[in-house]
Amino acid sequence: ALQQAIKTEGKAGGLTLFAFDLLSLEGEDLTPRPNIERKERLAALLPADDPIIRVSDHVIGAGEKLFDAMCRSGQEGIISKRADAPWRGERTSAWLKVKCTRRQEFVIIGWSASEAKSRRFRSLLLAQYRDGKLAYAGKVGTGFDHDAIDMLADLFASRAQKTPAAPVPRPEARGAHWITPDLVAEIAFAEFTADDLLRHASFVALRSDKKAEEVVREEPVQVETEAPLFRITNRDRVIFPEAKVTKGDLADYYQQVGALMLPWAAGRPLSLVRCPQGRAKQCFFQKHDAGSFGDHVHHIPIAEKDGQVEDYLYVEDIAGLLACVQMGTIEFHGWGSRIEDIEKPDRMIFDLDPDVGLDFADVRKAAHDIR
Repeated sequence: ALQQAIKTEGKAGGLTLFAFDLLSLEGEDLTPRPNIERKERLAALLPADDPIIRVSDHVIGAGEKLFDAMCRSGQEGIISKRADAPWRGERTSAWLKVKCTRRQEFVIIGWSASEAKSRRFRSLLLAQYRDGKLAYAGKVGTGFDHDAIDMLADLFASRAQKTPAAPVPRPEARGAHWITPDLVAEIAFAEFTADDLLRHASFVALRSDKKAEEVVREEPVQVETEAPLFRITNRDRVIFPEAKVTKGDLADYYQQVGALMLPWAAGRPLSLVRCPQGRAKQCFFQKHDAGSFGDHVHHIPIAEKDGQVEDYLYVEDIAGLLACVQMGTIEFHGWGSRIEDIEKPDRMIFDLDPDVGLDFADVRKAAHDIR
């Protein structure tokens, strides 16, 4: 539909670019930064009302509900990404496509004629590469509108060849016309049969962005459950007595929200509120590294006002946050500057401290007013 619209109108004036990532900014390499941070910095660059370039929005959590909603509305599916993942530039388990219906790309190797005079072909014969060679994958005869049939038939006219690019069973090959195998089609289908042929296939679109040599069978990926990022001991220790929240509960919470915290906490000197025995007992404020946090918590030397140099704490990932929780941390307070340039803050924080008589709605209004 997109290709036909561009062809018909002769221009792409109505197109909108959806930007989904930011890999570098003013010479700074952002690929090691968490995905959620790159998205936040991308959103800060682009105006919210730009009709030409827009930020591809995302939803954090509720993946199953979002997937069900997309499928009910007839969408192809969703892309699931790890919020804390760096940019790898290759396929990884941190970035998955979850489809509502099975869709794959296939190479068009031929077509069969239609008995109807108004239809220029009846079906397409398809193949995919397996072990470096094209293998027949079945036929598709539905999903075409008249414009798609005319477009494809015009392309076939200049690609005719005498023999098929892949071995085709005799019944399907009878009366077929063969073409050069350089056209790629996206096909929706129910499943593959035991003979590796398509069942209930329907044409979706021609993929001019995909090379025929890249078309191979897509197999479902088993997503492995990751091991805990950090081992938490004494998980049953009660940290907040009134709410009956344990150390394990707190660690699980920070692991879940860690990706949201990292853009504001990672790579910045931290001051920690630690309550090793829980809130009912002694708590204290810590900003210097005493060397007891382990390898996931780092330090940076910073000169104090009196000229003394002290090691300040900072973390780079969720494992670092959990290492702090293991040491009794309940709160994280990050500096306004990053460790790369301590003397140049890049953010300002307004601490709203409402009177006990104010409703939380007043706090929300104040936050909106400040913003």
